[in-house]
Amino acid sequence: MTTKIVTPSLGETIAIQTNWFQRFGVFMVFLVCGAAIFVFGSNYFDLFPTNKNLTYNLSLSVALLAAAIGFKLSQRWQKYWQSTFAFFIASVAFPVTSVFSRWTGTVLGWFHASTATSQGIAIAKVCEMIMVVLPILLLTKLSGADLGSTYLKRGNLKWGLGIGALVLFNFASSAFLFFAARYTSVEKLGVVVLWGIVFSFANGFMEELWLRGIFLKRFEPFLGVSGSVLLTSIVFSLMHVGAVYVTPVVIPIMLFYCLTMGLACGYLMMKTDNIWGAVLIHAAADLFAFIAMLANA
Repeated sequence: MTTKIVTPSLGETIAIQTNWFQRFGVFMVFLVCGAAIFVFGSNYFDLFPTNKNLTYNLSLSVALLAAAIGFKLSQRWQKYWQSTFAFFIASVAFPVTSVFSRWTGTVLGWFHASTATSQGIAIAKVCEMIMVVLPILLLTKLSGADLGSTYLKRGNLKWGLGIGALVLFNFASSAFLFFAARYTSVEKLGVVVLWGIVFSFANGFMEELWLRGIFLKRFEPFLGVSGSVLLTSIVFSLMHVGAVYVTPVVIPIMLFYCLTMGLACGYLMMKTDNIWGAVLIHAAADLFAFIAMLANA
């Protein structure tokens, strides 16, 4: 099968010869790269010796950058350079957040907050969002791609915001129905909701850009729409394999939950050609979890 596509950087049309066997091979290679970054390189848990390991993260980033440059200079392998550079962009987030982690503590000090409070959790997430998003934007531009290639554009804004807002309203309403009574006062509930909104939108935007925005257009020429959405959803799910905020016995349910949410966000992002609906859906899920987990805190 020959697929004509438009690359996300310069707009030139290229032809890629694909068949199911080749697509499966590329899918598995991309999956390994995604796991190397988001599972083995994660700073969120301690399942593997490579977690929270700055040496591993820096080495992985250097290796991916070298591979991307090598592919770009090779006539035979040039078609893979943008997808490889996308992996490099994604990999930079963990060493950056490790190196500048003290900055988060400084900002928390300005607000006299700690991560034991809803305010501190939200502020720390905003700091992380800034440290992850800024390198993504800068490196995307450095690659020659426009920010629209990461779905940071208008697209079909009406459908994106419409569907996302409906899901957000549903999740927020459900959180109030099930957990509002567990709060000791309306004031405490209001504080958690306020900081929950800050946390949810910061995390939703960060992860949708990081896990899907930089990858979907770069995977599509090799995997098609369905393959691209499935792969990013699997990686998104695996990223939560060490979730420390849920009981270990429900981790399989958590992974399935993340997989299905990833599928919904991925398809919506590609159909509406913007990131905003997926951000609202992601924020909706995070807001529900934020209100639920702090109900008895």
